[in-house]
Amino acid sequence: MKNNEMKKYTLGNMSGMLEQMRRKVDVLDALDRDTTFSDSYDLTDQLSTMFQTLKEFEAVVQRAVNVVPSK
Repeated sequence: MKNNEMKKYTLGNMSGMLEQMRRKVDVLDALDRDTTFSDSYDLTDQLSTMFQTLKEFEAVVQRAVNVVPSK
């Protein structure tokens, strides 16, 4: 496998990992919103930061994919 192919492959793996992370943060968000417990909404600020950070990281990975030549 050529260098640029490995870069694309690795970036693709990172995209998959980010999707897994997003799903985990979604679960954590749902758990935090459960009002049947007294400690609901205690992670609001941290979850907001997690969502924003994931969005920014996904954007930079996509830009990296666009930068690496396909040929």
